[in-house]
Amino acid sequence: MSTSKLITKQVDYLIHQSIQGNHILFDNRTLRAVFWKAKSFSSPLSEQEMAQVEQHITCLIQKPSLMEKKAYLKNLNQKTLEKIVKIYFCIVENNLYKKVGTYH
Repeated sequence: MSTSKLITKQVDYLIHQSIQGNHILFDNRTLRAVFWKAKSFSSPLSEQEMAQVEQHITCLIQKPSLMEKKAYLKNLNQKTLEKIVKIYFCIVENNLYKKVGTYH
């Protein structure tokens, strides 16, 4: 199996698990820290912040194992990790909407 197919399968698996409520990449403490902040999702990211987060997500996705992905996240500073969590959950939410579809 090619590396890109393996990565795609891993990402699909992580997103599917998150849709089911199993947030494998993040521990509960990290998720609480991000989601308990009152303005957690209220301020949009700048273009520069989005570019930085995109680079981190790309590096994260390219890590071959779950342990390496978690180790990568563990080595980030708190603000960067929070941004990655926010974007990750936006990706999960968008995938959920695609899966469920519109009922209008």
